[in-house]
Amino acid sequence: MSRVGFLAGVFDLFHVGHLDVLGRAGQACDRLVVGVLTDDWALDAWGARPFVPLVERAQILEHLRCVDEVVVVDDVRSEWLTGVLGVQTVFAASGTDGVLGVDELDGIPGELVSVLPAGRGSRSPILRAAIDQRQSRSSVA
Repeated sequence: MSRVGFLAGVFDLFHVGHLDVLGRAGQACDRLVVGVLTDDWALDAWGARPFVPLVERAQILEHLRCVDEVVVVDDVRSEWLTGVLGVQTVFAASGTDGVLGVDELDGIPGELVSVLPAGRGSRSPILRAAIDQRQSRSSVA
């Protein structure tokens, strides 16, 4: 039986940090399902919509070798993850903007959560400024 992992985020302004955390999550499971958070979720969390439309963010992720399935989500619920998707591990990203961290996974049992440490970030000063501006709006990245 394959081990199913799940990672959720907005994945706005996709960059090497996203690619890094997705690759590490994909290596830690047999099948990686990625949840793309909706524009409404981002609006509630950030006070603004993502720069990149939802359909384009999902399409970017669908084309990555490390991603087996992409689902659009507006909430991450334990019973849906384990019951419908068959998830055994929910990945949280420490310090990766646009990907849910452990603080945003309320209601997910601790034994399901695996924290991936911060990896690479974008070196683009323009992209970093946009990301930093977005992060200053909320504690949610």
